[in-house]
Amino acid sequence: MTLSPQPLRVLVVGGGFAAAEALLALRALAGDRVSLTLVTPDRRLMFRPAATATPFLDEPVQSYDLATLAQDVGASLRDDAVEAVAPTARRVRTAQGAHLDYDALILAVGARARQALPGAVTFRDQHDAGRIAAIVGELRAGEIERLVLAAPPGVTWTLPLYELALYAAAEIAAVGAAAHVTVVSPEREPLQVFGRAAFEAVAAQLAAHEIRFLGGQLPHSVSRDGLRIAYAGVVPADRVIALPQLTGGRLSGVPGHDFSGFVQTDARGRVQGLQHVWAAGDMTTCPIKQGGMAAQQAEAAAADIAALAGASAPQRQPIVLRAKLLGGARPLYLRSELDSDGRPVASSSSVGDEPPWWPDAKVFGRHVTPWMAAQGLQDAYARV
Repeated sequence: MTLSPQPLRVLVVGGGFAAAEALLALRALAGDRVSLTLVTPDRRLMFRPAATATPFLDEPVQSYDLATLAQDVGASLRDDAVEAVAPTARRVRTAQGAHLDYDALILAVGARARQALPGAVTFRDQHDAGRIAAIVGELRAGEIERLVLAAPPGVTWTLPLYELALYAAAEIAAVGAAAHVTVVSPEREPLQVFGRAAFEAVAAQLAAHEIRFLGGQLPHSVSRDGLRIAYAGVVPADRVIALPQLTGGRLSGVPGHDFSGFVQTDARGRVQGLQHVWAAGDMTTCPIKQGGMAAQQAEAAAADIAALAGASAPQRQPIVLRAKLLGGARPLYLRSELDSDGRPVASSSSVGDEPPWWPDAKVFGRHVTPWMAAQGLQDAYARV
């Protein structure tokens, strides 16, 4: 009698897009060759990229039940957080004192968002929507003439800055307020990571909404006069909204952090200096902190683990940065292939107002986006 091999025990840590993509991809690629466990302190996957619309349109951010996802892929779910990794023993210790063994570990715990510009209102996600809504109320009442939105130096994802600016400019036009909007960023061109075709289209949208763009600047702090720029004086402002600066959260037992606390990985997601440990998403040194990029990293890690479990490995796909820019009259779809250093590949940049991917969500993951779309359809049917 031939005994079938035991499935590979895969532990996925985190509750964001990378963790969700990893679970779905592992089950799709490896089938019953793996047993899956998800460890997360929060059972709701919040669709944070859409949070920029909340202060203006009063629309709540959608969320998805990770317990449902775990059930769909046949994974165990633990409401807990991992505090330490013992890579030699292949074991983790959780905040509740549990010790969990694994054959393969995927870390997808995200990054820490901290205030970067003292004196500014920091926008991280839907939790800060109320503070932004208060500024929108001041705009509507004509109490603000100069609104400045700033991206700090260091690691961040700047697309929300442009959405907030476009929404604010549209609000100003709608109420006929005597106010103007300025965007200040270390980027030399708006969203230059997508390449020339994209940043020219974004610049055109800013100009059409009479939004001033100051690129190549290093915002430093906010004073009574406005936004202070390192080595370049002050941009006058009545209110300043800033993005956070992102840092990694160091995890005991996981080496290979850079000076900002992000984890070094290779192209397959393997953590530098460790065996049987992968990392994906904002916690890694990938310079682009975006949900779609996190999903691609998670898919690469899942493919590597599936091969380790004996499944046939799919052909490696190019790295593609996709984004849906909101705030204008119509959404703008941005796409660019990236090289291994995160730079746009020449001639791969594209932009348009028709979705080049489907489902046309703000975050695209090969497995997680269709799953979220299916959940949305089920919710819609339930309301009928």
